[in-house]
Amino acid sequence: MFVFSSLTQLARSQSLYTPRDVKEAYKKGTRSPDGRPGPNYWQNKGHYEISVTAAPPDRTIRGFEKITYINNSPDTLIALDYRLIGNIHKPGAYRLGNTDSDYLTAGVHIYSYTENGEAKKLKPQDHDGTWKFIRLNQPLGPHDSVRLDITWHYTISLKSGREGMIDSTTYYLAYFYPRVAVYDDYNGWDHMDFTDEQEFYNDFNDYILHVTVPANYIVWATGDLKNPEAVLNPSCIKKLAASMKNDAITRIASPEETRTGKVTTQNTLNTWTWIASDITDVTAALSNHFAWDASSVVVDDATGRRASVQSAYNDTAKDFHRMVEFGKHSLDWLSHNWPGIPYPFPKTTIVQGYADMEYPMMVNDNTTDDPLFSRFVVEHEIAHTWFPFYMGINESRYAFMDEGWATTLNTSSASPIWEKKKPMTSTRTSGSTTIPSIPTQKKTSPSLLPPTRCAASAMATTPMANLPWPISR
Repeated sequence: MFVFSSLTQLARSQSLYTPRDVKEAYKKGTRSPDGRPGPNYWQNKGHYEISVTAAPPDRTIRGFEKITYINNSPDTLIALDYRLIGNIHKPGAYRLGNTDSDYLTAGVHIYSYTENGEAKKLKPQDHDGTWKFIRLNQPLGPHDSVRLDITWHYTISLKSGREGMIDSTTYYLAYFYPRVAVYDDYNGWDHMDFTDEQEFYNDFNDYILHVTVPANYIVWATGDLKNPEAVLNPSCIKKLAASMKNDAITRIASPEETRTGKVTTQNTLNTWTWIASDITDVTAALSNHFAWDASSVVVDDATGRRASVQSAYNDTAKDFHRMVEFGKHSLDWLSHNWPGIPYPFPKTTIVQGYADMEYPMMVNDNTTDDPLFSRFVVEHEIAHTWFPFYMGINESRYAFMDEGWATTLNTSSASPIWEKKKPMTSTRTSGSTTIPSIPTQKKTSPSLLPPTRCAASAMATTPMANLPWPISR
C-alpha cells in the first residue's frame, strides 16, 4: 500500500516531457502550457496569386505568381526560405525510398525573380534541393511586408503519386509552386528536407489560383470557383449550382458530354479561377475525359450551412460512382459526431488518382474493387481536414498527430463497415490490403476543439497542449 501510494504521488509530481524549443516559446509568451496562444503569439502570412498553364499531353507546367509576404514576427529577416517541393523529382534528390526513371524530372526551374519590383539574378539552380534560401535586398523588419514576383516551370512526372500524370490527358498538380516556408515562434525557418515520406507544414495563406487549359478540359481545385460563367456552359452551371443546395447526387458532366464540347466554353484556352482564404495549400486536377458528380450536405445545423461534395473519375471506376455518397457521409458524420466541429471549408472534391492522399478541400484516391474499402480510405483522407489542415499541425515533425487523429476519426465514422465486414480485404493496384476488425465507436465520444475554442481547463487535460502547432483563428 505504501509503495503504491508513493508511486501515485511520484506520477502526480511529474509532468510530460516538453521539448526545449517549446519551453523557450513559453518563456517568450508565444505559447501557453494550457494549449492556448500566449499573449505574444504571432504567425506570418502570405497572399498568393498564382497563374499556371497546362496543355496535355505537353508535360510542361508553366507558372507565374505574385506573393505579398507579411512578417508578423518580432524578428528582422535578412533572407527568405523557399519551399521547392518539385525538386524531389531531380536525380540525386534526398529520398527515403527507391524510385524509377518515370518519376525523375529536372525539377523546378525559376527563370525570373523580382523583389519589390527589382529583378534579381539567382545563383545556378542545378544543385537546389527542396528548400532554398534567397537573401533579401533589404532586411524585412517586424510587421513589414515584401512583394515577390516569380516565374517558373517544371515537367510533370510520368509517375503519379501525390502529384503527377494520372494519364496522358489527366494531371494532378500539387506542391507545384514556389512558396515561402514557415517561419515560426519556436523553430525559426522550417528547412527540413522533403524526402517524399514525411508530409508538410505551411502557413495559413490567402490564394487566388488561375489555371489555364485547352477547351474541353475541366479543372477541379482548392477553393471556390469564381468564374463559372467564363468556363462552363449554362446547363453545367445550373446543375452545379443546384447540387450545392440539395441532397441529390447530380451528374454534372459525362465523358461523352465533355468530348463533344457540351461542358466547357469553346475558347481555344479557358482560365479557371479559384479563391481560398486562411488555408495551408492549394492543389488542382484537370482532365478532358473524367466524369463529374456533385451533391451537398448540411455540416452546420446552427446556420444550415451546406458543403459541396464532388468527384472526378474515369467512368469505368465502379467504386467512384458512389464516391460522392461516401464523401457526404464523411462530412456529415465528422461534423456532427467526432470531432463535432462543422466541416470548415465550402467543399471537398475526390479525384481518382493513385496517391490515397489528402489536400485542403481535395482528395486524390486510388480506385479499388471493394467499395467498402474505398469508402474507408476516402473517409480517412477527409478526416485530415481537421488534422492537420484546420489545426495547422507540423506534419514534417509531428506526423503521429495528424495520422493518429485521422485514423481515430475515420475508424469511428466507418464503424458500419466493420459491422458488415470483419476483416475486410481489398485488391488494389498496389496489391492486397487486409484491414482488421475494429470495435464500433459510439456517438458519446468526447468532442475535440481547436485551442482557440477551448477552455483552459479542458485543454490542460490533453497532452496535445505540450506540442507545437500554429493557432490559426
